[in-house]
Amino acid sequence: MRKEIKILWLDDVQPGEFSLITRRRKVEDILKEKGYKAHFTTMSNFDAAYRKLCTKERFDFFISDYNLDRDKTGLEYLKKIRDKNGYKQFVILYSNNEISEIKKKIIEYLNETSIDIFSNFTFFSLTRNEENEFRRAIDVILCRWDELNALRGLYMSENAELEHMLRERLEYRDNATYKDLINQCKWEKIRPEQRKSKKGMFDNWYRLAEERNALAHVEEQYNSDDGYYLIGTGYNEEPFKLSEKYLDTYRKNLVEDVEEIRTFLISIALKRK
Repeated sequence: MRKEIKILWLDDVQPGEFSLITRRRKVEDILKEKGYKAHFTTMSNFDAAYRKLCTKERFDFFISDYNLDRDKTGLEYLKKIRDKNGYKQFVILYSNNEISEIKKKIIEYLNETSIDIFSNFTFFSLTRNEENEFRRAIDVILCRWDELNALRGLYMSENAELEHMLRERLEYRDNATYKDLINQCKWEKIRPEQRKSKKGMFDNWYRLAEERNALAHVEEQYNSDDGYYLIGTGYNEEPFKLSEKYLDTYRKNLVEDVEEIRTFLISIALKRK
């Protein structure tokens, strides 16, 4: 789990401006409450922020004033973020304008461009309680990141249940590994004429066991293609990567594979004690 959050902040006031310092401190305190340390890179003009986007430096999310210098807007900045380095990270825009005025400008901008600005994006008016608005946005950002660890937990818990069911249906051997038990099940519980039809299920089962073992020890990493991902480095296993980009696919495949295996195990009579 990452401990430092890197934020690129664009506001055309000077970096020492009290209002900017106050807002930055609010974001810093919100992240601190959640166990993170904020690291800010602050830019005071659009061109400087754009040049920063063109570097290979990684940022976790972006915050920007809506009304920028030389008639630039935060929406134009958002488009630059989406265009550079494959950035899909969350963007927060704030403005002194009333919320109805901001919405109107966003609709106008949508009619002029083809980008989906509502993906990983929020905006609010400083006429509201800005600390609550920042908190709400950050909760959404961290919720998506936490899905990676939640999915890792699902791999562990689903395999634990399958292993428990498997041990119930086989002769209990304390020193047998999960993969040993799967192999025993394959040869003891499947008739020879059925093994071909069950090959796909058992291949998936062996893979799930390997992925479970790999995910026992993970490191969090990032690249512009996959976004954030967990790389499993469990002992004696090939690395296994859980990517933020493919969260839904991983979850869907896991659920389908586990359901097939669980149905199969239920069909096997429990051994009499």
